[in-house]
Amino acid sequence: MSNDITLSELKKRLGQLHGKGRILLMTHERPDGDAIGSLCGMYFILRENGYFVDALIPEAVPDMYQDFVPSGLITSITTLGVECYSHLITLDASTRMRVSAPCIRQEGIPIPCLNIDHHPDNERYGDASYVVPTASSTAEIVLSIAREANLMISPVSATLLLLGITTDTGCFRFDNTTPEALRAAARLQELGADRTHIIRNCFLSKQENMARFEADLLCNHLEKAFGGRFAWFYLDPELLGKYGVDLRNTEQVIEALRAIDGVVVAAVIRREKEGFKVSLRSKSRHVSVGRIARRLNGGGHEMAAGCTIDAPSIGEAEQILANNVEMELNEK
Repeated sequence: MSNDITLSELKKRLGQLHGKGRILLMTHERPDGDAIGSLCGMYFILRENGYFVDALIPEAVPDMYQDFVPSGLITSITTLGVECYSHLITLDASTRMRVSAPCIRQEGIPIPCLNIDHHPDNERYGDASYVVPTASSTAEIVLSIAREANLMISPVSATLLLLGITTDTGCFRFDNTTPEALRAAARLQELGADRTHIIRNCFLSKQENMARFEADLLCNHLEKAFGGRFAWFYLDPELLGKYGVDLRNTEQVIEALRAIDGVVVAAVIRREKEGFKVSLRSKSRHVSVGRIARRLNGGGHEMAAGCTIDAPSIGEAEQILANNVEMELNEK
C-alpha cells in the first residue's frame, strides 16, 4: 500500500509540526551536493520559520562542499537519540539502508518519518513519502515545498538549494536540466543565492594533487571495452595514497570518462568494506545505467546510478560489471 502524499498534504503536516516538538533531518551516506544542499537548505528554512530542528551529517563531506555545511549540525546519534524527536524527515535517500545514521539502517525508524526524494526507485519507507521523480534534485523539491507552505527563504537557504540543483544537473549540462529546474534556479538567484560561490567551489577549483591524480588515471589506468562504448577507472588504494587523495573527494572523477568521445557508459569502481562500490553514468537516454545497477542490487536514476559488487578481486568485479553493461548495450 502506497504511503505517497500530495504537496498540499505535506504542507498540512508541516503546519501541524510548527512549534510542537523537535524535527530531525537526515540524508544519505556519503552525501553529495544535492544531499547537502537539500538537508542544510531545509534545516535553515525550518529554523528561520520558527521550527525546532536539528540536522545530522555524521561524516566528513567532500572538500568542495565544506564551505556550505553550517556549524552546529549534529554528527552522531543513536536509536535512543532519535526517539527524542517528534518527527524524522529524510532527504534524497532512496532507501532506508542508505540513510546516514547506522541506527536507522540496523534497527529501523522508531518515530514518524517523512521521506522526501526524487529518485524513481525510492522504496517509500517511513509512514509518508513525497517523491517527485521528474524533479532535477531533492533541493528543487524542497524549494517547491517552501513556496507551497509560504515559508521565508533567506539568501543562505537559497544558496544551499541552488547548490543541490546545480550539482545534480552537472551545472545544467545533464538531461535532468528541465525548464522547471531552470526556473527554480532563477527563483533562487532572485532570492539572493550566491551562484558565484557555488561555481567557484564546485566547478572551478581543484587541488593540485587531485589534478595530478586524475591525469595519472587517464594516462595509465583508463580501461575500455565494447569498442570504447564502456570506459571505467578503478580507484586503486595505492594510487590514492600516492597522491594523498581521500575517496570522499573523488565524486567528480567520473566526469573525465563521460567527456571522452564515443563513451556511452562510464564507471568508477572503488574498494570498500562491503565490496566494490560502483558509480555509473550514461550519455544516452536509450542506455539505462539504472537497469544495470538494479540487476546488481543497486539503484538510482536511468542516467546516473550505483551499486555494490560482492567479488573476491577487482578483476572479477570488473568482469561482472562488464557483462551487465554489455547486456544493456546489446539491448539497444
